[in-house]
Amino acid sequence: MLPISPSTFKLNVDSGEGGVIVDSGTAVTRLQEEAYDAMREAFRKGTADLLEADGVALFDTCYDLSSRTSVEVPTVSFHFSNGKELDLPAKNYMIPVDSAGTFCFAFAATSSGLGIIGNVQLQQQVTRVTYDLANSLIGFSSNN
Repeated sequence: MLPISPSTFKLNVDSGEGGVIVDSGTAVTRLQEEAYDAMREAFRKGTADLLEADGVALFDTCYDLSSRTSVEVPTVSFHFSNGKELDLPAKNYMIPVDSAGTFCFAFAATSSGLGIIGNVQLQQQVTRVTYDLANSLIGFSSNN
């Protein structure tokens, strides 16, 4: 668990600033800078044995895995205020960006106060997202 203040993700109900949304039209999760920086640094520490590669497009944490048949990377989970967590499979956050074996950590920072959970991390093709508007809850389950 990373030391990210819950206030980083809080919605200011007066101004409408901040918060986090789930957006099937956004590919890659964008996190507020404080959260992204903490997550990226923890991920880099856990992948210190991997050969770094240049960043690609919006990805600043990439690796040359061309000589590897498998790798171990840190676990990434979303932790929610109700104590629930959603563990992400590594294929949802270590994604290939070319045919030469470059893989990137598939998260990005946003300078906006709004965080966006994108469809690559949730694999929204196989994950059902349920919105309980009456109780202000969101749920994730397998689409089986």
